[in-house]
Amino acid sequence: MEISFEELDFIRSISDKDSKSIISNGTSFCNDYFSKKTSSLKKNKEFKNIFLCKFSKKRNRFYIYMLSVQMTEPKSLKNFCSEILNNWPNISDHMDPKLNYQNKEYLDGFYIENFYYDKVLSFSKDYQNNQRTIKNEIDNFIIKNRNNFTKNNQLNNEILKKEYLKINKIYKKMITGKSSDLDTVISQQLKEIVRYKIFVNDLNNYQSYSCNWKPGKGKIPYVKREKFSEFENI
Repeated sequence: MEISFEELDFIRSISDKDSKSIISNGTSFCNDYFSKKTSSLKKNKEFKNIFLCKFSKKRNRFYIYMLSVQMTEPKSLKNFCSEILNNWPNISDHMDPKLNYQNKEYLDGFYIENFYYDKVLSFSKDYQNNQRTIKNEIDNFIIKNRNNFTKNNQLNNEILKKEYLKINKIYKKMITGKSSDLDTVISQQLKEIVRYKIFVNDLNNYQSYSCNWKPGKGKIPYVKREKFSEFENI
């Protein structure tokens, strides 16, 4: 039996009230990724539009979508949308069944166990460098949480021990490349629920459409008549 992200979040909140929401973290990370990506592209005037990310609890779908694309020339909607998609190889590769195995950075936010606070830590094969990374993160933790430390050294040590265990767990996982049981569940869920959309305003025919893709099913979209306002509240 498959378990949804909403159910996972609920179970995790019962066992740990301070646990991060997989849904919230995944959505926020995805939007930040495209915001930063688009900002760098805009400097070179390569793209003007942006992809956004949205989780629908009602449909149990995670949508990566672009809105308000204007089509002014009479042409095939499928070709028009495919051309836009091809400008974003990190996304278009996800449609290619031969490349579907590739990791998608914008979905990394769902792998909650890889996060130390608000970022995924980067480790290499250099042991000394990795230890410096860990030390720096612990130092940052102490600075951020200095008001939580008291004159009770035993309690302070317990707080720091907990953080060392947390960061070392991520370190060992990254170095060994092993996936946890939670990673496996998350990966399976993402394969089932991720969808892509591009909303197109056909100015010649005064109609609004959406082009839709499912990962691994090819770059030719399924086109349907759909306004963004109809999608917005799902």
